[in-house]
Amino acid sequence: MVEISVKKALNFQGFFIDFFFTLQVLKYVNMKRLSIVLAFFSFLPLLRAQQTVPSNLPLDPDTKKIMYRAVVDQEGTPAYLYDKAVLWFSYYYPNPTAIYTIQDKVNGKIEGTGRMKIYYHDEKSDVTREGGLIIYNLKLEFKDNKFRYTITDFNLKTASRFPIEKWMNSGDPAHNPNWDLYLYQVDTTMQRLVATLKEKMKPTVIKKDEW
Repeated sequence: MVEISVKKALNFQGFFIDFFFTLQVLKYVNMKRLSIVLAFFSFLPLLRAQQTVPSNLPLDPDTKKIMYRAVVDQEGTPAYLYDKAVLWFSYYYPNPTAIYTIQDKVNGKIEGTGRMKIYYHDEKSDVTREGGLIIYNLKLEFKDNKFRYTITDFNLKTASRFPIEKWMNSGDPAHNPNWDLYLYQVDTTMQRLVATLKEKMKPTVIKKDEW
């Protein structure tokens, strides 16, 4: 019964995440929204079949914290890459000014505090409920022809600090199947964040008006 419940919840969570992400994308796509939504739903069966709960999230070997970090080769000066990153913040976050904690163009660095909601499926009432709010730290650093992103310090917003790494302990007597679903949501959201960041950091292609 537990396995069936987890699978059902996972399917629902994946559906919700993909649908929410699609709605965000629609804000920036200049075409008929209805046709995009219908096309999205046609791919849902395939998306559901490919989703699994992550067994391992990237961990910093020193701090043992979940950390997404990589150096990305991208042509441009630190100042140019900084400006591209500012545009990405405006694209990804509805209110980027509420995210920033450091904006340092001279030294090529931007830091911010991001937030994301997590959800679970209530089997008894058969409705979706909020599982809480995850807060994380995002840092972008820029050098000639490359930038580095670091996303870490994931904490569930509570009265006291609650690192979500605790959810990775499957041997915890208090382990809840929803923990795996929450980690899945975090991983999926961060993968998409990184994907949009890399895409938006690419040089803008200006098409010539040839006629």
